[in-house]
Formats: sequence, structure tokens, C-alpha cells
Amino acid sequence: MQQRGSDKHSPREDEELKHELEGTIRGNRSSRAEEWRDPEPPADDDPDVPLAGPPA
Repeated sequence: MQQRGSDKHSPREDEELKHELEGTIRGNRSSRAEEWRDPEPPADDDPDVPLAGPPA
């Protein structure tokens, strides 16, 4: 039997939800309804912050 990620929905409902969210996930824009909730981009004079992860 195939392992599924959700026990709340049937496989058909999981696929339908996946299809509904595909545009939001793939979109190159914010998914928030209110613009003021978006994080601000870094300013030109902000120091570079290394990304989390193993040291290179």
C-alpha cells in the first residue's frame, strides 16, 4: 500500500487540493492577501547574512 501524506482527506481530495495550490506554489509572487504582511526586501546598506546550512 502506498504511503500518503494525509489521513484527513481521501486520495482524491488530496489530489484536488494539490491541484488547487499548484498556481500559488509555482507563482513568482507573494501568496498573501494583504500587501503589508509581505516581508520587506533588504536595503542596499544591509550587511550580507549567510544562509543557514552546512559551512561551505
